[in-house]
Amino acid sequence: MILWGDIRQFPLFTVLQFLAAQRRTGMLEIQDYEEIGEIHMSRGRIEGISAPAWDETLAAKLVAARALTESQVKECFMEVGEREDAPPVLALLLEQAKGDLRVLREMIDNHIGDAIMQLMFWNSGTFRFTVPPRPVSFAILPFRDVENFLLDSIRRVDEGERPWREKLLGEVEFCTTCTLDCSEEIKSRFLKADVCLWRSMPSTLKDPIYREIRKKPLPYDEDEIEDLPFI
Repeated sequence: MILWGDIRQFPLFTVLQFLAAQRRTGMLEIQDYEEIGEIHMSRGRIEGISAPAWDETLAAKLVAARALTESQVKECFMEVGEREDAPPVLALLLEQAKGDLRVLREMIDNHIGDAIMQLMFWNSGTFRFTVPPRPVSFAILPFRDVENFLLDSIRRVDEGERPWREKLLGEVEFCTTCTLDCSEEIKSRFLKADVCLWRSMPSTLKDPIYREIRKKPLPYDEDEIEDLPFI
């Protein structure tokens, strides 16, 4: 691992600009509460962006353009599910795609541009840049460089374009995964930008004002997990 960090502290646009300026080759793994993806770079240029939802979107476009059949798409997804050493779905889709190369390159260019625009709305999560022993090879590459992609994304957002679905904010993410009942008063006191003290610190539960707060029922019996190994 060469580089890693928190997206709250280092937005993905800043990270991509740095990797492009340094002409790095490798894979930037990104993950937040909702999604996980990979950005593959070669000498500072983005060659492919792969994530489950984005791969499905591109596959549908390739089928609509008759560059792939639905059975070919299904085989690509199945291969990734069955092989531990399989390349990303994106690489397999592009390897199978047939048609006018310039048209296909334009489709990939637009697809990567759409994906990068989505990254503008990632407000939490982590990133990790590594150099795999065997870099992924993509049969079809985009036209634009990183700086062009970033500038175009900023323009699209300025013009009012929004993400395909709204990203959860950090405080919403904490509350979504919480098993404790609380109130707005508790949130105002204990919910911070990067941690929920109410959930994380046992001392807060001793506060006499909130002594009557009860835990939400768990979806499983705690006795059922006593014998599980600690990870």
